Amino acid sequence: MSEPGRNSGHHAGVVEAAIRAHITPGLRLPTPTGRASFIVHELNARGIVLLLGPKHAWTPLSWDCLEGIPDVLRNRGWMRIGANRDVAGNPGTLDAYLKGCLKRQTADYVAVVLERTSLVDLDRDLPARVRLSLL
Repeated sequence: MSEPGRNSGHHAGVVEAAIRAHITPGLRLPTPTGRASFIVHELNARGIVLLLGPKHAWTPLSWDCLEGIPDVLRNRGWMRIGANRDVAGNPGTLDAYLKGCLKRQTADYVAVVLERTSLVDLDRDLPARVRLSLL
């Protein structure tokens, strides 16, 4: 079944397929610390949209960006999530990779989404970190 705006020759990558299989729009998930939550607002032809923080900041992440995460994590063991408000991110962290796609702190949220799909393992002890699960 094709989505509007999605060309018929499109084949979902590993990350998109896993998210579509395990995440439904409207799903509320806890942050890694469990002190707050966020909402997966929608899955669309371009990617996912998260609603973050008390004001539910509209936060789109493209499938292309998300599909790059396994390559970033592959053969690295545990990688710090490293989420911070610095627009460059901490080098060598998931946050730094994601800030190359969107200049907003999203790494904690993306890590939780990917854990829900079983693509990554998430270590919530501080500093929080992720590693690629066996694919």
